[in-house]
Amino acid sequence: MPSKEDIEELAECLKVLAHPVRIRILRELKGRSVCVNDLSEKIGTSQANVSQHLSVLRYQGWIKRRKEALHSYYFLSNKDISSALEKICEIISQFE
Repeated sequence: MPSKEDIEELAECLKVLAHPVRIRILRELKGRSVCVNDLSEKIGTSQANVSQHLSVLRYQGWIKRRKEALHSYYFLSNKDISSALEKICEIISQFE
C-alpha cells in the first residue's frame, strides 16, 4: 500500500496532465526530440506558451532538454511515458 507521501507525490505528478497543451507536447515528443519552434507550430500556440508548459514538464521530470548551438531540443525522460499516456487515453475513452 502506498504511503500518504507517495500518493501526494503521485497526485502532484499527475497534475501535469491537467492541461491539454502539456498532453499535446508529450504526444509530440513520442520517440523523438523536438525544438520549441517546431512544437509551437505543431501544437498551434505561441513559443512563450509552449516554453511555459515545457518548464512544468521538466520540473516534474517528464521531459529532458538537450542543447545544440542556439536550439534546445526536448524529449521524453522515459519511453514508458508515451505508453502510460496512451493507456490513460484508452481508459478515458471507455467512459464516453
